[in-house]
Amino acid sequence: MNILEKIDESLFLILNGNHQAILDYLMLLASNLLSFIPVFLVSIYIAVKYFRKQDDYYYTFINIALIIVILVMQYFLCRYLLNDMFKGLLSRERPCVNPNISAFVRMLRNDCKTTPQSYFSYKTCLMFCLSSFLFFTVKEGFKGFKVLLIIWSLLVAYSRIYVGDHYPLNVFISAITGIATGYLIYRLYYYIKYSLLVI
Repeated sequence: MNILEKIDESLFLILNGNHQAILDYLMLLASNLLSFIPVFLVSIYIAVKYFRKQDDYYYTFINIALIIVILVMQYFLCRYLLNDMFKGLLSRERPCVNPNISAFVRMLRNDCKTTPQSYFSYKTCLMFCLSSFLFFTVKEGFKGFKVLLIIWSLLVAYSRIYVGDHYPLNVFISAITGIATGYLIYRLYYYIKYSLLVI
């Protein structure tokens, strides 16, 4: 574990140290939870448009409500349930308070002292959860949107390291967890839609 942590710290310093002024704004935007709102709204629009084409009998209001419930569920799973679950497993001090590397960390935000523990990146989890859910659900078309979704998901993941909040290993585990959660929610969505509600 010590060797893995040392590699993780070295990789963090490389990724966190490559700063450019033009990227600072973009990375702060990607790290801001408010930037998820337009992504969620566009995702709802894409899903509704896709299923309207697929289904002969389509109940718009019920389907929009179901998709919103599913997206809210993703948020609460990543933000609270999975976040709390991983606290014991991945709990580490944030890079800014790690005595081995703190002098070399470039922080773009000032919340290091208020939350000195770094474990699970729920924003990374949430973005990859949403992306994988849409990839599994919307099987045809919307290739441009899917490519943009992948790029934005990777930007959100990298931004967590760039702003100095998380180690690469934490971000990687959060992304994998998000993909797996997105797949499970996709299965739940199809079960509710076609087995329970038949809409």
